[in-house]
Amino acid sequence: MFNIFHPILKWLCFFVIVVIVIFNLINQGTYTRYRKFRVWEVKASISDDPSTMSPPFIKISSTPLPRFFVETAKCKIPYVNPLDPEAMFPPDHFEVCSNESALVTPIYDISRKRYVLFINNTMASLSSNSSEVEFNCYYQEIMRNTSRDNYSKVDRKYFSQNYEVPLHVQGLILACHRVGNDTDILQSDAYSLIQYKPLPKGLSKEPARRKPSVLMFGIDTLSRINLRRTMPKVYNFLTGSGWYELQGYNKIGDNTFPNLLAILTGYNPDSALEKVCNWHERGCMDQIPFIWKYLRNASYLTAYAEDQTGMSTFNYAKPGFVESPTDYYLRPFQKAFESDLNTWKCENCSMRYCIGRRITSSYVYDMAREFARRYLDERPIWGLFWSNSFSHDCYQMPAKMEDYVLQYLLDFQADGVFEQSIMVFLSDHGARWGKLMSLPTGFLEERLPSMFIYLPPWFRAQYPEYASALQGNRNRLTSNYDLHNTLKHIIELGNAADSPKLPGSVDCPKCQSLFHPVSESRTCEDAGIPEHYCTCVPYKRLTADWARRIPPRVIGRINEYLAGRNLSGICSELTLKHIHRIEMKIGLEHNFNGDLPMADVNTYRIKFKVNQNTAVFQATVQYNNVTESVEVSVPTISRLDRYKYVSTCVDDKIDKMYCICKSDLKKMASKG
Repeated sequence: MFNIFHPILKWLCFFVIVVIVIFNLINQGTYTRYRKFRVWEVKASISDDPSTMSPPFIKISSTPLPRFFVETAKCKIPYVNPLDPEAMFPPDHFEVCSNESALVTPIYDISRKRYVLFINNTMASLSSNSSEVEFNCYYQEIMRNTSRDNYSKVDRKYFSQNYEVPLHVQGLILACHRVGNDTDILQSDAYSLIQYKPLPKGLSKEPARRKPSVLMFGIDTLSRINLRRTMPKVYNFLTGSGWYELQGYNKIGDNTFPNLLAILTGYNPDSALEKVCNWHERGCMDQIPFIWKYLRNASYLTAYAEDQTGMSTFNYAKPGFVESPTDYYLRPFQKAFESDLNTWKCENCSMRYCIGRRITSSYVYDMAREFARRYLDERPIWGLFWSNSFSHDCYQMPAKMEDYVLQYLLDFQADGVFEQSIMVFLSDHGARWGKLMSLPTGFLEERLPSMFIYLPPWFRAQYPEYASALQGNRNRLTSNYDLHNTLKHIIELGNAADSPKLPGSVDCPKCQSLFHPVSESRTCEDAGIPEHYCTCVPYKRLTADWARRIPPRVIGRINEYLAGRNLSGICSELTLKHIHRIEMKIGLEHNFNGDLPMADVNTYRIKFKVNQNTAVFQATVQYNNVTESVEVSVPTISRLDRYKYVSTCVDDKIDKMYCICKSDLKKMASKG
């Protein structure tokens, strides 16, 4: 036998060890380089001083950034670094609406299942700057006016300490004034109340026999990229145990209405208009098969709240609902609060930041918290709680509100919401105008909204296959229609095997519940995502002169659209000012860096500016290189600048994107 210390053997062993080490290093480098799907984690150094309430200083992790949110055979959605210097901004501080404590507070008495009004007499002395003050307090009940999806008020009702609020009162405005002078108001306030509704006969209180509750927490205009950028603490919370981020979630429409309609009904607006009813007309919204109708049939209690009534999803440029859509509906109360209480806008706010003593969105979030506290232990509930006020018009504003939003999530956690219910934290789309749209990644910012789904421990234990599927779907292409199907799936849980299946998304036959694995070969067409909003396939920038023929033809189509709507008399005829970018779609099967694929008809993405008010548009079109003709559906063309003040001569929401009113231009010229 050889001696193991023989020189040849020693060199041979050394050589083998070196080869193994090199091989492992190569593998490790390759793994690090091509680790596509790992979510980049923001590491933040956060001040514990609550007085600062400013966005945290963010340190960039040394972990290599992934290349894609999704990388499958038919879809590659590029990853966007949220901390790109071009998108960063100086932090702004959180602002409180009032430092005063409440003079009157509705407190829910669990034993009596009733609200009582508690008067803080000490606070009255502070408000009046007097040690002794005589005052009276009253409330006015807010009632829903069905004729206009609005509100009406009843006469004042004066009350004393621990007054028991009647069960029929669901919203009220409170005020206290000096005795003998009802104009000397010490404090006014407003509340919506979640009055108790008894459990229907035959509905079990036992958790094991109940369907899962679902709470949907929505923030308008918040891409997953901007969530990471502006709210890293909230993002970190949403990446905790039980949470699943759908990194391939792609919007299906331009603004809030089509994206929420798809989630809540399975329809897109055009299809609902054709197949159900004309949603421009009063009463149509009540006919559309919203998800809350199916939930109510399954013995769920339902709630729906938005914080900006002037731009509510189903009321802005639309007639709203005749009947209250859900068991608890904030709109009439919020509308009264906006009208009767003092409101305030912060320096960078375009919407009301404060209503009365409180932040505008707090009326929505407080309703969600009360709703969960009232019913979560005894029956299934579903609610959509949506805020527009601090995020819709300014991509930096969520940073100002980070700790405020996080606190509500922590309150839900303290109340045990995450032990029992499914939660969906979502948005409708990203920023649609402003600074982010001028960046190379603006196309992705706009089309990739936040989407996180939380499954409670008991659900993951009872349905491990559903949790596993959702885990696998994090890096698959998904859409609003899939979420609609998932809500239907939740309603069906626990049903008898022979129970009829609920219909899936009408406008996406290939869409599915997210509790089943999504195909690796899925395309935008499969997911019901129109070409203009699809982020799966790359586009290559063109510099050739012939490509400059495309934008004028697209502008011509917009002018034809306005003429067809009989708007040429009041809307300006658009003319080209500047071409920002022309890109050609390159199939995933082609070499992106190779020669352009040759075809008579190709798909192009263009961004251009017109002379009229320097409006900026982005369109995805089919262009025939032989006939030099363009094919595009005008309502899919995106407007990338704000148009609120130059479209006042038209009411239709779609028309407003393309009509630059002659009268508004004249007003602006005269002011200038």
